[in-house]
Amino acid sequence: MKKIIIGVLVIIEIFSLYMMYQSNENKNLNEVNVQDNKINKNTFAIYWDEKGTGTYTEYTKETWPGDGYMINFEKTECMSERGDKLNTNILDFMVGNNNLTITSKNTAYCKIYFSKCNGAIGTVLEGKNQVTNCPVGGMYRYQGTDEVNNWICFGTTDNDICIGNNNADNINKYMYRIIGVTPEGELALIKETSVISPHSSGVYVQYTWNNMDSKDECGENGENCTWPKTMLFKRLNGLSNGEIVDPGGNSNIFIGSTYYDYLQDEKWFNIITEHDWKYGDTNVDIAGYNGDTLYEIENNFSDSIKAKIGLQYIHDYYYAYPGGNPKNSDNSKNAWIHFYKDGYNSTNWEWLLTRYGLENNNVAAYVSTNNGITHFSLKNYDIVRPVFYLNSDVILSEATGSLEDPYMIIN
Repeated sequence: MKKIIIGVLVIIEIFSLYMMYQSNENKNLNEVNVQDNKINKNTFAIYWDEKGTGTYTEYTKETWPGDGYMINFEKTECMSERGDKLNTNILDFMVGNNNLTITSKNTAYCKIYFSKCNGAIGTVLEGKNQVTNCPVGGMYRYQGTDEVNNWICFGTTDNDICIGNNNADNINKYMYRIIGVTPEGELALIKETSVISPHSSGVYVQYTWNNMDSKDECGENGENCTWPKTMLFKRLNGLSNGEIVDPGGNSNIFIGSTYYDYLQDEKWFNIITEHDWKYGDTNVDIAGYNGDTLYEIENNFSDSIKAKIGLQYIHDYYYAYPGGNPKNSDNSKNAWIHFYKDGYNSTNWEWLLTRYGLENNNVAAYVSTNNGITHFSLKNYDIVRPVFYLNSDVILSEATGSLEDPYMIIN
């Protein structure tokens, strides 16, 4: 009997030790961090590729690399208290204004590698007074008024067209604005003006989002009127039954349009990526929302389609304003992304990509002339400003990014 009791006590003790071990392994997440731009040498060793050559050396300054450098997650590694290497995929890296927090179970020490931002992303980040310090809504974004220097000339490398020659024809055909750049280095562009009719040069033409809008036509849940099935999606991408139709077809308004003939050149056509466009419906009243909330809604749409051309999302429009909300801007109508700036005198509205209806799925969102977001029938005629992403290997020219001295693609 005495032996049995001793045996039970031994088992209980072993179990207690095991539970203490498990408790220690699964204790609350620890945080190692850099705050106020200072490096804690006890928790970090930092290496950087100072000149972008691929060679990393120890970073000995007291402050950590800021704009122009990004964490290289493939090389970065963290060790647990027991000396085990942790997979950085399971770590929570939070990069903010002059601070970096890494959250993980039992993290004791991290080697952080910073790579130099090259090509387009490095150029854009040089405009740090106009670009968000860290990605918001999936990219570094330009925010501010129309004085933001995010102009880019796309479709030609002719200096005589791009630089200092900002006549209406050149602006309509070649001038775009940079929405932002993804952490992977893909530039997001939006056309500065609405698409021009290939049959009436210099004239903005309004288009329907779709040629169907009734519940009978679109289906009970709008399934027949989703973005990939709309007339506008097909006309922007020059598609007919999934194939690019012959250039000059009456239905094409961007790719395949004779007005934007440079998109028939492989150089410019191939530099545009096949982007994964998420689409869906938001059936909530967005009054009082900001860019972060709208991005969470639109980025969590379950459906997507890969295509070259899309439109801006509601969150793209909001994020272009300081604080991610046009309602917080004293001069919101003159924000750079807003089409209805002084001089346009347009009374038409601009389509966005998301369907937005409080009562049905047969209406889509648009920007009104007073910079509000509302909705209308899919059959309504509104202006269209194409949005697309460029390959991450593009190199931009040295420029101020102003309308008179826009960026140009030099590779």
